[in-house]
Amino acid sequence: MPATVKVRGEGLIRTEPDEALLWIALTALESAPGAALQDVSTRAAGLVAMLDDLGVAKADRATTGVTVHEEFEHGSEGRRSLGHRAITRVSVRLTDHELIGRLIERSVQELGARIDGPRWQIAPDNPARLEAARAAAADAQRKARAYAEGLGAGLGPPLDVVEADEHSAGHASGAWRAAARSLSIGEPVAVEPGEQEVAASVYVTFALDYTPSSAGV
Repeated sequence: MPATVKVRGEGLIRTEPDEALLWIALTALESAPGAALQDVSTRAAGLVAMLDDLGVAKADRATTGVTVHEEFEHGSEGRRSLGHRAITRVSVRLTDHELIGRLIERSVQELGARIDGPRWQIAPDNPARLEAARAAAADAQRKARAYAEGLGAGLGPPLDVVEADEHSAGHASGAWRAAARSLSIGEPVAVEPGEQEVAASVYVTFALDYTPSSAGV
């Protein structure tokens, strides 16, 4: 078997995100479950109208959950029912960063919504992903060459290349939550996407060349 060296190369590129995910929750607490659900349903219809007014495409929004449950308070005298809470959650995908602040301000002020997000994402076809892959491959070659030189060998061709599993690459979270009372009417929310990281990682196995002509390469 030929002598080989296996290294892990890593590449990290910073770029502006392509889109953001925002979660909008509408909640109501009433004595009866039907009344709570009706309250939420009415405001959910208002949210649909608002998204239409802001030009958010239907393909970029989705209802992610509707729940109705009884809430209890635990005290010294035992458990006491507080009523029934209904919650509906909607996720919205946005590419216009200025629209994010407007949607947050309006949904909080007009609908009493709770906000979670934005979570910034890098699109799969963003050129930064390929740039990160090239950087990872170059990093692997540099590391392998250094190992070969330390062993008094030359670096041969790559024999095997395996992309490492990077679950967290290509997105970043910017958690932001607000209740209806946290903003004054008409106050826009400043949302800055900044630059997010795109990571790539690869395992490369190189052959080591111990022929006399390769010494010192």
